[in-house]
Amino acid sequence: MIKNSFIVLLVLVFTASASWAETFTNEDYGYTIEVDDSFEMVRNDHATYFRSKENDAVIIIRNWPGLDEDTARNYLQHGYQDKYVAITPAGELKAIEVSEGKGLLADAQAIVERELMKGVVGGLVGNQGQGMIVVIMVASENWEKLEPVAQETAASVKFIDYRTGPDARDWYYMLAGARLSLRGTSSDRSKREDIYFCSDGSFKHRMSSTAIREHDSGASVGFSGRTRSGSWEVVDDEGNSRLVMQYADGREKSAIIEDREGQTLLDGQRFYMMRNSRCR
Repeated sequence: MIKNSFIVLLVLVFTASASWAETFTNEDYGYTIEVDDSFEMVRNDHATYFRSKENDAVIIIRNWPGLDEDTARNYLQHGYQDKYVAITPAGELKAIEVSEGKGLLADAQAIVERELMKGVVGGLVGNQGQGMIVVIMVASENWEKLEPVAQETAASVKFIDYRTGPDARDWYYMLAGARLSLRGTSSDRSKREDIYFCSDGSFKHRMSSTAIREHDSGASVGFSGRTRSGSWEVVDDEGNSRLVMQYADGREKSAIIEDREGQTLLDGQRFYMMRNSRCR
């Protein structure tokens, strides 16, 4: 099993009175970050939420094991959108120093709860495989004054030792908003299988194939495809993580899911984990 990685979506909306004092530590995923002591945790399900009434601020930390530098760069270049925030990068990437890791940072604009904001978006990767996407946004009229605070907050991340081996909970965060893709070829057929995992527990399973048939007069190409949907979860199976997909027609498929040296395997068969453009 590989070392844990994680992706953290951190959104801070704060006023000029903000002062960063408290250190938030997550030993499971190996990081600390400086958070204003006015924040209180208000929910912790598929993500961790902090809210500050004093500063009209919210922090969302979404753990997502499996982030690598290329994926982080892709998010910084193409932006991010979910039901809480829509982010559009507005500047060139620049390197920042991070304790026990490295990072990239870019200016960005965002719509947070229908309000246009300005800030920075960063992609940080730890030396032990950790990773995070950090988004810090402020009201546009306060950006010039609070830009140094945002920069310091992004750079306050420190990567620390953490437990190894993703469990069923980790795999949920790794798969939610991701796509697993399988490519297969034979002498006369090319197959493709894509599974799109959504954070609401739904999925779409797309299977397609292209076949080439040789004839005396030449060759013909045929294409077939089908899409099925349903719900998914990852459960513990005697110490292993098992992906369970319940299809809408009542069928069920499951497979042991694991990561070997950065490769995602379902029952020993390699799938490529990719960006999911259909859902989050």
